[in-house]
Amino acid sequence: MLSRVAGGLFWMSRYVERAETVARLLDAGRRINAIPSSPEVRAAEWASIIVASGCRETFPKPLEEADQRSVAQHLIFDESNPSSIRMCLYQARTNARAMRTAVTADAWEAINESWIAMRAKAPEHITGGEFAPFLDWAKGQAQKFRGAIDDTLLRDSGYNFTRLGQYVERADATARLLDVKYHVLLPADAEVGGVVDEGQWVQILRAAGALRAYRHVYRASVTPDRVVHYLVLNGMCPRSLRYCSAMVLRQLDELRTRLGQSHAAHTRAGEMFARLQDLEIAEVFTDGLHEFLTGRIEENNRLAVDIAAGYGFGPAEAALQEQLQED
Repeated sequence: MLSRVAGGLFWMSRYVERAETVARLLDAGRRINAIPSSPEVRAAEWASIIVASGCRETFPKPLEEADQRSVAQHLIFDESNPSSIRMCLYQARTNARAMRTAVTADAWEAINESWIAMRAKAPEHITGGEFAPFLDWAKGQAQKFRGAIDDTLLRDSGYNFTRLGQYVERADATARLLDVKYHVLLPADAEVGGVVDEGQWVQILRAAGALRAYRHVYRASVTPDRVVHYLVLNGMCPRSLRYCSAMVLRQLDELRTRLGQSHAAHTRAGEMFARLQDLEIAEVFTDGLHEFLTGRIEENNRLAVDIAAGYGFGPAEAALQEQLQED
């Protein structure tokens, strides 16, 4: 497979997953914001979404001035923010259009229709009672795209690169969603493990679409160690770091078999999965949840660089600029 096609499929999938991630982060902020708290804590909640999304440098206001409107505007519509939902869908469509011979008609129609619908939306359409339905719509578009990929894409190396993009991005997403909880400071008079704290963990699970599955698995109250175990170490949870790591390793192994090539990415992915297999949840909290999550995000980024280097495609920005010039 040509490296340009491999890169296009990888980044197409990453951008769709990232659009859903941003919607889930905003949903976490919306849900946590509904928990009674002081104005200072509410401000910290929306600032936490900007920090966790990795958009601190592009956010046009001081973090202490972050609120629902400004955060939603930046993370949904801002064209100067490459991680906004609008730009993610645009870039996913751009990559899909460039790889039309490598994606099916169903997959193309799914991403094209998402972009057309997104273009028709404006900030005034997500105020008040329309915010939650919009976030549900954004998550649904990503699920529709993945369904088209699952149902119609040939199981060859193109499928492997598409799934690689999905699970590299999803691992990053889960770490960022959990890290929201670190940045949301409890009120000074609130206890860790108290009502407010538990409510925040519940909303993190809801935003991840994982609350019902969590209760099925643990059949117990929501506690920090169980939530982190479920979203980090539970190999049956499709959003856990362990599951994503296993899926990345699987795609790389299949590519090695198909293409007869082995790169630094294979070694790094294997080491990352092995560490998660051996990890105990107590170690995560002993070393610090925020520090652990930050480390995973950084290592995941290095893995993505290794994949791009090994298969001969560069950063998404370079590919996008090339396509824009062709347009």
